[in-house]
Amino acid sequence: MGGLLGFMYRQLSFTPKPLPQEINLSGKTAIVTGGNVGLGLESAKQLASRGLSRVILAVRTPSKGEAAKQEIIRESPSCDVQVWQLDQESYDSMRAFGERAQTLDRLDIVILCAGVKLLEFTKSNSGHEMNVQVNHLGTALLSLLLLDPLQQTAKKKGTPSRLTIVTSEVHFWTEFKEKNAPDTLARMDEPDSFGQGMDRYNSSKLLNVLWLRELNSKTGSDVIINGVNPGLCASSLHRSDTTPGIGTFNTVFAWTPAQGGHCLVDAAVRHPDNRGAYISEQKVKQ
Repeated sequence: MGGLLGFMYRQLSFTPKPLPQEINLSGKTAIVTGGNVGLGLESAKQLASRGLSRVILAVRTPSKGEAAKQEIIRESPSCDVQVWQLDQESYDSMRAFGERAQTLDRLDIVILCAGVKLLEFTKSNSGHEMNVQVNHLGTALLSLLLLDPLQQTAKKKGTPSRLTIVTSEVHFWTEFKEKNAPDTLARMDEPDSFGQGMDRYNSSKLLNVLWLRELNSKTGSDVIINGVNPGLCASSLHRSDTTPGIGTFNTVFAWTPAQGGHCLVDAAVRHPDNRGAYISEQKVKQ
């Protein structure tokens, strides 16, 4: 697990499967961050296709969210698709989003999918390095802000709600030297800590895994919290990656966004007996 050869073998030998047709999500409400494009959009479409009553697309640019909304409605006209603005660089935006979620009559499923992959040091509007801000800090804050409506729904309906955080196999691929600093996050905000290539992105995905495991250990039985590796998918996540040969590599090894969506919705709907788990290839892995 975690080696490059094993990763390539799994990408070529495994084919993600859609949710079984008998799964019916009628009456349920879901939030998908990054829901206007790529795996987020595919996840929202697939949930809607299984009878989901309402899906909220959490997006940075509402106009892009509206285009995604129309795409979902064309395939699932009975689903109530809403577009809510969310900027994971802005704590005010995230707090406002969390307050709005408190007004929902129910919240059954959350997929925290929004993320970035930047190969050069970039400081976010919050002052933190961008991969850390969006992938870890933004995801962590949203998971806390959405925990209460998830718990309230679980209590009312008598069945656990679901919180799924999108991580990656690349969390195995980092030495994470910053963990030895007196202040880990402060060290990650220093440009000379950034490392080479994807290392900072990999570290942010490791932080996702550590966070979801810790959150699960402190959360009651009302919410099932798991992480999911969607595999390498040909999505917009890689738009800023200019590594020589990356296009050819992705052509050979990447799954489609729809197949990545299969992995996300599988983790968000199935595996009811697993908590704090890392789900990859639609199975719980170590």
